[in-house]
Amino acid sequence: MNTQTSDVGRLFDRYGRGYVSGETIFAEDDEAGEVFMIIEGRVRVTKRVRLVERDISLLKPGDVFGESALVRGHRRPVSAVALGACKVLAFDAAGFEALLREQPEIAIKLIGQLVRRLHVAEERIENMMLRDGRSKIINTLIKLCEAARPDEGGRILLQISPIELSSRIGLDVDSVKRGVLDLKENGMLDIVGESIAVADAEALRKLYRLIGMKEELRRG
Repeated sequence: MNTQTSDVGRLFDRYGRGYVSGETIFAEDDEAGEVFMIIEGRVRVTKRVRLVERDISLLKPGDVFGESALVRGHRRPVSAVALGACKVLAFDAAGFEALLREQPEIAIKLIGQLVRRLHVAEERIENMMLRDGRSKIINTLIKLCEAARPDEGGRILLQISPIELSSRIGLDVDSVKRGVLDLKENGMLDIVGESIAVADAEALRKLYRLIGMKEELRRG
């Protein structure tokens, strides 16, 4: 977030709230009354599908969420839960609109977030059409590589945790971890600290196409 520290402090005094780990910020189907911005910590966004709660996204400081409150009469399509202790700013629709007028850089940031969320939603729809979890993992890693820049050595470092990758793919964390480790063992990537290092994104694309061809042959 590009606001000055003093501005954040002033806003927190007026609009700030703190949540402990696991505390619900809002629940699915609640009336949407406020828009939130994360100051510290992280927030899990989840949705219940039949009897199973699925991770939708993992939000970080500077992210805006709960924007459905900007449309009068809407209810929450998802739940938001604090992942660890976190601090947020909570605005009603009028207060948030006033903030956007005062600080247009926040409006630009929000538009960027909404565009990225749309891309992730499109990616998820594509993944839903894939049969096996391995293809879903590889497809998502390819998309992440396309949006990143290689380092001086030509590697692409993807700074994404297993829970973030799980949320983005739509698979459980254990399945994602197993899939990533399998790709590591086959020399397709490496794990460097908190990052996934991809030395050859084209090799991932070739593997993805190969798996697809094998699936087509089985169907035939």
